[in-house]
Amino acid sequence: MKKNIMLWVGSVMLLFLLLVTFVGPYMSIIDRELKPVPYHWGPNNKLILPPYKYSADNPLGSDKKGVDNLSRLIVGAKLTLMLTVSIALIRYFVGVPLGLFARKKRGLAHHILGVMNMVFSYIPPILAAALFISLPLLVHQPLRLFWIVVFLGIIEAGRVGYLVQQQTFSVSQEPFVEAGNALGLSPRRLSLKYYLPAIMPDLIVNFCLDLGKCLLLLGQLGVLGFFLTQRFSNEIGMVNISNDWGGMLASHTYDIFVSKFQNVLIPAFAMLYAILTFNVFGEGLRHHFNRRSSSSKTL
Repeated sequence: MKKNIMLWVGSVMLLFLLLVTFVGPYMSIIDRELKPVPYHWGPNNKLILPPYKYSADNPLGSDKKGVDNLSRLIVGAKLTLMLTVSIALIRYFVGVPLGLFARKKRGLAHHILGVMNMVFSYIPPILAAALFISLPLLVHQPLRLFWIVVFLGIIEAGRVGYLVQQQTFSVSQEPFVEAGNALGLSPRRLSLKYYLPAIMPDLIVNFCLDLGKCLLLLGQLGVLGFFLTQRFSNEIGMVNISNDWGGMLASHTYDIFVSKFQNVLIPAFAMLYAILTFNVFGEGLRHHFNRRSSSSKTL
């Protein structure tokens, strides 16, 4: 790891992200309850209404309700990462077993994988996600967030399964796997003892990179104005009730049309940082595994 600059940089970036996520909410300057401040009294008893500009009390300004942007960003980090990791885990919980069962490129798992790839490879993930979230059944659905997360995970599970299928098919040609087959090992034991250990480094790297893709998808939904959780208001229609970064974006997309970018750029930059972190850390891990593999071959 000494000369693996990307892994070092990615580790530092990831550590900072985790500190902000889990320690940040307990800092004294952070309002964990995200209370709106409807007005301030400025110099000469001048009434100041939100959104507030940058100040010591609001280092990143505030939104239209007077909620501190820095507090909302840090408090929302945990939910954003939980959504991102949940979506990625669903992809791998569905895709990896499918890819393992389909390694012989025949049978039911192979056909399911083929159908999933055929359906979702022709539809961009953001379009499929937007169509699903727009379903009338989900508008007032109490489990709306759960179904959205499951769907966002499944639409890319076919891609993960295909990668696993290709890798395990390649591994199945190795002499040690053929020896295991000759010994009559069960498919379950072959998967646990031979296939998974052989493809695990690639799975870990791809999982890290997929975290960035999942977060990018959440950001794209936010830019398009989709709320993951919402309630209906008689005055202004649907209102976002989530503190995730995508929800912050979705709540302020209309500000772009009046040239007010502050509340849009703050969550956008936070997402950009997190995506870069996952990508740099993943590439660092790839270099680490490649180097270790080369060393073992040399020995």
